[in-house]
Amino acid sequence: MSKDKIIDFSGVEEMLYGEEKFIKEFSEAAITSFTEFRDHYKKFLLAKDETNFRKAGHKIKPVAQMLGLNQILEEYEHAKTLIWDEKPADELEQSVEKMTGICDQVIKELEAEI
Repeated sequence: MSKDKIIDFSGVEEMLYGEEKFIKEFSEAAITSFTEFRDHYKKFLLAKDETNFRKAGHKIKPVAQMLGLNQILEEYEHAKTLIWDEKPADELEQSVEKMTGICDQVIKELEAEI
C-alpha cells in the first residue's frame, strides 16, 4: 500500500481471491456507496437528523471496515457527538468538509482500481 493511499485493499483482494473482475465490481459498488454516504452525511448532519444520519453510517460501516478506513469511522462517531451535544453549525460544517475530503479521496482511489 502506497503511503499516499488511504484504502487498504489487501483484505478485499484476499476475500475476492485476487479476481480482477470481482475487485472491479466491488470497486464500482463501493464508489456508489461512498458517493451516497458523502451526500447523506452532509444532508443529515447539517439537518441534525440523527435517525437518517445513523442509517447512512450503518450502511457504510462494513465497507469502510473492509477497506481499513478508520478515519471515516472515527469522523462519523465524532459527528454523532456533535449532534448529541447540539454543537453550532460551523462545527458541523467542519466535519462535513473533512468527511467530503476523505470520501473524495476514497472514490478517486476506487476509480483507479477499475
